[in-house]
Amino acid sequence: MSDKNERLLELLAFGRALRKIRKENKLTQDELSLYSRVDRSYISELENGGKAPSLLTIISLAKALQVKPSLLIERFEIELEDSVQ
Repeated sequence: MSDKNERLLELLAFGRALRKIRKENKLTQDELSLYSRVDRSYISELENGGKAPSLLTIISLAKALQVKPSLLIERFEIELEDSVQ
């Protein structure tokens, strides 16, 4: 697999993990944006695999979702593993 394809799979896996946790918390993108102070359009891009989050963004999103940043990364790893199988 090329580096470009691998990176795309990673971005998509992070987006799926973020979306699932957001929906489990019954939050809209607008609400998550308000609580995390991350622009809603950026959240949309993250969830659709269009952007890679910085560590500070992951921390802000995790706080707003009331989870540890490590849980967000763990869920990303699960999504990534599922996408490769």
